[in-house]
Amino acid sequence: MGLLEVEGLEFKYADVGLYNKVSFRIQPKEHIVLVGDNGCGKSTFMNLIAKNLIPDAGSITWLNHVTYGYLDQQLKVKKDISIYDYLTEVFAPLLEKEKLMNSYYEALCSCPENEYEKYLTRAQSIQEELEEKNFYQMNSTLGNVVNGLGIAGYGMDTHLNHLSGGQRAKVYLAKLLLEAPDVLLMDEPTNFLDTAHIEWLAKYLVDFDKAFVVISHDEDFLRAIGEIVYCLSNKEMVRYKMKYDLYLKEKAIRDEQYQNAFENQKKWIKKTEEFIQKNIVRATTSKQAKSRRKMLERVKVLEKPMHHEPMHLKFPFSKGLGDEVLKLKKLTVGYNGKPVLSDIDFLLKHNEKVVILGHNGIGKSTILKSILGILPTISGEYVWNPSADLNYFAQEEEYDSVTTPISYLRRFYPMKTDGELRSILATAGIKGEMSLQPMANLSGGQQTKVRLALMTMKKSNVLIFDEPTNHLDIYSKSELWDSINDFPGSVILVTHEPEFYDGLVDLELKFEESENGSK
Repeated sequence: MGLLEVEGLEFKYADVGLYNKVSFRIQPKEHIVLVGDNGCGKSTFMNLIAKNLIPDAGSITWLNHVTYGYLDQQLKVKKDISIYDYLTEVFAPLLEKEKLMNSYYEALCSCPENEYEKYLTRAQSIQEELEEKNFYQMNSTLGNVVNGLGIAGYGMDTHLNHLSGGQRAKVYLAKLLLEAPDVLLMDEPTNFLDTAHIEWLAKYLVDFDKAFVVISHDEDFLRAIGEIVYCLSNKEMVRYKMKYDLYLKEKAIRDEQYQNAFENQKKWIKKTEEFIQKNIVRATTSKQAKSRRKMLERVKVLEKPMHHEPMHLKFPFSKGLGDEVLKLKKLTVGYNGKPVLSDIDFLLKHNEKVVILGHNGIGKSTILKSILGILPTISGEYVWNPSADLNYFAQEEEYDSVTTPISYLRRFYPMKTDGELRSILATAGIKGEMSLQPMANLSGGQQTKVRLALMTMKKSNVLIFDEPTNHLDIYSKSELWDSINDFPGSVILVTHEPEFYDGLVDLELKFEESENGSK
């Protein structure tokens, strides 16, 4: 038996089945990537095997004593603790054993001679266990991870509630890596990582001597880490024991074969049903018709091939502006009077597209929130053209259990009818029953598409995006790229994906930390 065996899995969201008796397995040391279009059920599947959800049918069986850790794309991390204390919780059991070992060694100094062997044996047994678990490399292990993910620069005494959402996500990822379970389960681990940290994580996972399952829409990352690909499509899970690029070729062939099989089966079913209907009551052919009906009942009907729902986003333009759109003069921004970025001078001109770059926590989101008036500035000023109409996509947003895509849009446009709102959502690939499901139940990519649909309802001449591609699949990223490229106004973009802003922007505004810690 493998580390994990999944058999006959079925699960429904809002009466919509996601899987058709899916099977899945994890063998020791397998490096698995799980792929599929937005909304096909990848994150739900990960929640199921992590035992956060209960399947409607089928079995999920972990081998006894196998440990697994789960990194969710919707992270919920405790915040009232320092980075160091949070991360070193991993080593707490070993630290307790070290204390016990030391107490045995201390007892050797005063114990009776007939008990000497007993205390020495116990102490040496614990020491061997600590050595086996690399306890004495704890500091170097911790240092490797916090430096590799860029966490050390935050200050190890900093409390998690003083970090940005992206910074906390990196700390949670660091803890998962330090725990080193038998199986790592990770859903979009690169969403909040800079390029250098993605490269470090890829190398770490390639060298990882245990198993992992990773969901990601970053193709370069998948190419680097994947040895086995599981593809979730048409409610089926297909295993490809090959690298990602070879999988893409095999998948294209398989998709074409499936489409042909579906079309042929559809024609055969229609022809058979017509024969049964015509002949079931005829004495001479009734027996043959009944035989075909039984045959039809035993046939496993193929699911209609599920293709990517394209986005046709058009961000409506309001009016032209003068040459100067936004001017920053010695602008200093931060939180609670503490500067994050200082003395920024910058001029954005009409029709210019700019990307803001820099590692996580340097202040990219902070500067956006400051020029939007969401956060107060510390000093200096920013001046918008009086005719600027702003349209903003925030990096993070939370949803309650009742808000649906339709009610989400209606919150901003209460006079729109259901039909009008459905049409708008459809341009973002949110169609049918999906528009009536709670936002909290949608995948990260589907939530992003709803928010992008909202942006198409507002006329503007300045688009502001904070990490819009985090949860989007490769097709949706390409479609968003086209929509932004077609927009005739100015654009301010924050993203950690060079392949997304390459060829899209006119300017790069990059913030770096100097050797003395200033920015």
